[in-house]
This record gives sequence, C-alpha cells and structure tokens, in this order.
Amino acid sequence: MQAQRTALRRRAKPGGARRVALAAAIVALLLLFLAARFPYRRLLPPVLEAARAATGAEVDVADVGLGLGFRGPHVVASGVRLRWPAAPELSLDAVRVRPAWSFAWLSGSPVWYVDASGALGAFTGEVAADRVAGEWRDVDTEALPWVLLGSVAPLHGRLSGDIDLAQSDGAWQGSAALSGGEGSVDLPGLPVAIPFIALEAQLAVAPAQVTLSRGRIEGPLVTANVGGTASADGGGFSAWPLDLAVEIERVDPALRGYLGPLGIPVDGEGRATVRVTGTLAAPYLSAGTP
Repeated sequence: MQAQRTALRRRAKPGGARRVALAAAIVALLLLFLAARFPYRRLLPPVLEAARAATGAEVDVADVGLGLGFRGPHVVASGVRLRWPAAPELSLDAVRVRPAWSFAWLSGSPVWYVDASGALGAFTGEVAADRVAGEWRDVDTEALPWVLLGSVAPLHGRLSGDIDLAQSDGAWQGSAALSGGEGSVDLPGLPVAIPFIALEAQLAVAPAQVTLSRGRIEGPLVTANVGGTASADGGGFSAWPLDLAVEIERVDPALRGYLGPLGIPVDGEGRATVRVTGTLAAPYLSAGTP
C-alpha cells in the first residue's frame, strides 16, 4: 500500500508542476494585457491636480510611462519639476503613482499612493488635495522652498522622518517627526550656526501653533533637549513668536562666554537651563527655570 501511494505521488508531481506553470503564464498574460490596455495617461491630470492642491506648486512632467507591481499597474512620471513663484525649483527623477486603498474614494475624494525620489531625497506615502501622510528619507533641507514661509533655511543637512497632515477650513494640522545627522541649525539671531551630529524632533501641528513636544540636538558645541511652541501669529514663519525651554546637558566653553552676559548661569559641567522667546528671526535668550 505504501509503495502505491509513493508511486501516485510521483505521478502527481508533473501534473502539479504543469498547473503552476499554467497559472504563472495566465498571470503573465494578464499583466501584459494591463500594460497594453491600462489607460495610465488618464490618471495623470487628477494626480497633478492633487499635487498642485497639496503643495501649491506648478507641476511639470517630462515623460509618463507604466510600471507593474504586485499591487497592480502604476503611473511612472520622470523628470518631474515643482515650481513656486520666487522659490527655487525642485526636481525629482521619478514619481510612481497609483490609486491608494482608501474609503475616501467612495465619497468622491481621490487619494493617491506616491513614491517619489531624486537628488532632493525621497517620499513614500498617500497624497490627496487635503491630506499628506507618509515617510520622507534623506531629504536635503537646504533645498526646500523656505522662502514660501518667509524664512531662510533654518536647517542644513539631510533629514528623514514621517508626516501626517490634513487640511481643514484652509489650515493644516497633524503631526510630523524628523531625525538626522551631520548638519546645522542656523537661525538669524544666533551668533553662529550650531552644528549637530544627531537631531531629533517630534512636532504637533495645529492651525495656530506648532508644538515641539520633543526635540534633541547633539553636537560638538552643545547637547540639549528642547520643547515648546511656535505660534502662527506673525506674518511669516520667521516672525512666529517662540516659547521654548532648552535643557543644556553640555556646552562648549566657546559658548559659555555668550551665555554669561545674558544672565544665563552655566555650571561646572556645562549644564544650563535657557528660555527662548522672541521669534525665529530674532530669538531672545534668558535664564530658564530648572
């Protein structure tokens, strides 16, 4: 009996292999059909409209093609350029777009899954006219259009993180996080740019305020934890009023001479507590409460 079962199994294997090969051929033919017949160019106008609404930029595309993946066909746009008035142009080598799995489609609100990359950095996530959510990787912060916020670049270096913002009544709200290394913080009111080898920040974005719930900077000049708020009361980003608490764990002797005349005591191990008010363009430093 055992010998008969073994023989049956041996005879069944070729048939099973043929069925697998046939299924693979059918799938391949379906994918080829989709590649030939899928109206991917019709997806481009609504995708560009969503990008314009989310970024406020004029978006140009050099070429459009079709890509195939395990989640289905997707548009591949190459040579993508984003332009704002009086701001540097941003270029992306490739942007892959497909409809995202979302119940928002049932209410007539398109949501797109976007995978974009270029010299600027990379972004993967969902984009709609009123929502941006996803991960950004190795982004060159200095190349971002800070002029649109009425500010020069406050950060230099490449950072990664995630973002989840939704627009309601014309204002964006949600959360964001960033981290990176080998860069600097350069605010107009600081005597020098503050280099860092590690930077982390957790942000909560509300219509009238951005809250830094957790921030940390580590570098050769200073290592500190930062928290507080920036209120959207001023005309531009650089004019927003600040209220930050800075717990300095270590400060370079070169900066101690700067803190002393401001009435900020520094202990023998380089620790200090600082309060930052004023604005990003003109921060005011004073002694904080331990």
